Amino acid sequence: MTDPTPFDPEQFDRPPVGPAPAKGWRGLLQRRAETMMRKPRRASRALTEPGERHVVLQLIGPRPVQVMAIISQATGLDLVSASNLAREAPVVVVSGISEASADRVVERLQKAGARAVTGESYRPE
Repeated sequence: MTDPTPFDPEQFDRPPVGPAPAKGWRGLLQRRAETMMRKPRRASRALTEPGERHVVLQLIGPRPVQVMAIISQATGLDLVSASNLAREAPVVVVSGISEASADRVVERLQKAGARAVTGESYRPE
């Protein structure tokens, strides 16, 4: 009796084939969402006035998506990078901003459920 499908040792040397990209509206929306997640943005001017303060994110809280969006607005990072930054909490989110801008960022982060504080930039003497 012969085997109907002979063993091909080269089949294991090939990279795995992923799912085919979606077509039509579904594919368009999927590609657009992936692009938007990776697209760098401009930081909001109201949140980045120059100064001597910094904002420290201590805890993400129960609504991480909103926190990531606020970090993206304050820093100009794309959402993926903002997500990675938020996961590393406690971390300095923004530094070198004015006291008013720092207070605005902290207020927005706290409304999103995160715990954040503002402080003066460290200057060694």
